[in-house]
Amino acid sequence: MRSLRSRLTFTHALVAFVGVIIVAVLVIAVLRVAFNQLTERRMQSEADAAADVVSVIYQRRQGWPGVAQALQRRLAQSGPNDLVRRRRMLVYDAQGTLIFDNGSTVLQRRQPQPRDGTASQIVVDNQTVGTVLIGGQLGDLTQAETDFLRMVRWSVVVGSALAVLIALIVGRVITSRVTRPLRSLQVAAQRLASGARHEPLAIPPDRELAELAVSFNTMATELDRQQQLRRQQVADIAHELRTPLSVLRLQLESIEDGIDQPTPATLRSLAEETSLLTRLVDDLRLLSLADAGQLSLAIEPLEPVAMGERVVGNVTPRARQQQIDLKLEALPGVAPVLADPQRLLQILGNLLENGLRYTPAGGTVTLRIGTVPADAHARGAAPNGIAGWVSFEVADTGAGIPASELPQIFERFYRADKARTRETGGSGLGLAIVQRLVEIQGGRIWVSSAVGHGTTFHIAMPPAVPATRA
Repeated sequence: MRSLRSRLTFTHALVAFVGVIIVAVLVIAVLRVAFNQLTERRMQSEADAAADVVSVIYQRRQGWPGVAQALQRRLAQSGPNDLVRRRRMLVYDAQGTLIFDNGSTVLQRRQPQPRDGTASQIVVDNQTVGTVLIGGQLGDLTQAETDFLRMVRWSVVVGSALAVLIALIVGRVITSRVTRPLRSLQVAAQRLASGARHEPLAIPPDRELAELAVSFNTMATELDRQQQLRRQQVADIAHELRTPLSVLRLQLESIEDGIDQPTPATLRSLAEETSLLTRLVDDLRLLSLADAGQLSLAIEPLEPVAMGERVVGNVTPRARQQQIDLKLEALPGVAPVLADPQRLLQILGNLLENGLRYTPAGGTVTLRIGTVPADAHARGAAPNGIAGWVSFEVADTGAGIPASELPQIFERFYRADKARTRETGGSGLGLAIVQRLVEIQGGRIWVSSAVGHGTTFHIAMPPAVPATRA
């Protein structure tokens, strides 16, 4: 397979060669036309000069007798470049009788005048007494003119060859300059494929190549970040699985060695660890299905207030146990929302559970249901393009999240409070699951928080019908 460098060089040389050939053909054609016009003017000048000579001889001889002999002697005495020696000259009298022909010694009376040639009238005392005809095809060239045209042709051929050679050299230099960043890109791609660390590509001066290099550097940086996230995710999964498995193994070994007895409390502890493992595996499977686009959804119009009442009823026992006030606030006239009922309950349930987890006793967790105001984006309270959507807000009165932690809040296995253990802080997958479930249903999710005042998670879902207000 020919390289891009060879193709570009060949194309550059081919374009130059075609251009040179076109110019050469035009130059030769223009020269030919110019020589034809020059020859025509020269032959006319020669015919006029010959007519003047014949007119002088005619006056001296007082007629045509002896004119042919005088012209013949003139021809014998002339040099090789004289007009009579260079072209055929014919002289006719006024009746069309051939008087002189320098190309033949036999004169045929009443010979018709040839059609090709340049004629000039012989005038004596203001009377036309005959005609001089300089014969030959119009455009016939002399030897010097032929040699000049031959030299021009050879010059064009040699110039074309030199132009193609120069085009090849220049094309090679240009294509080397163009393909050098591409070769660097190829080497970088091979290094990236082999797992080596990516070294940022130098940005070439050409705009298109610069954009390509910037895009590749961005892609390589993102791939490296994704690879680090995958490594971290695998390590987090291993850590999350190892803890309950270690507890299970130690408790089972204690029962097996007779140190502990299979009492109801021991069996209950084993069941709790098994539940933790099951929940973690279920969460990981849910995320993998959502990432692969294989999570089945049953989207239908739902009454948001009814869904809020259901999820609050499910979480109320735990809120009472933790001595936290759980509230539901719903605006009237909220439009039905397009969502999967099971997934919507899961989203709101996870957010409420998260709020209860980070809210101290005596605090409040509130679920608000309403409509995204038209000026929400202008006030910086919501993303653009979701005005009129159904909104769900889960607000708590916990410690809040620092602004530096908010961009990572939806990352998997991320905990804003590093001091929290798995038992108190969850597996770190709840918010990641909520984000994926919201996004695959066409919704938007974001978070706002103030340290010391609590955190609010905002969800906007497409309405099934335009919202109305009472």
